[in-house]
Amino acid sequence: MPTLITAAYALHRQKIAVERTLYARSAEESQLAARWAGAWHKLVQRKLDQAEAMSAAPFMNYTGFSVQPAAVRVLH
Repeated sequence: MPTLITAAYALHRQKIAVERTLYARSAEESQLAARWAGAWHKLVQRKLDQAEAMSAAPFMNYTGFSVQPAAVRVLH
């Protein structure tokens, strides 16, 4: 769960960086904000991939049998 909370925070920061890119007063400011948006995007994707990997790991149920969870797909 902390991974998804971190991903949600990073997604919020990415949104802010994209808004700064769109409303920048200069080309330099826009480029800097775009780099931040790209960095936040990479973090969001890494956290979503981590969450997917954790949820895809088999776990043991109460009888001792390994249970494979249903396939989950995270879109990039």
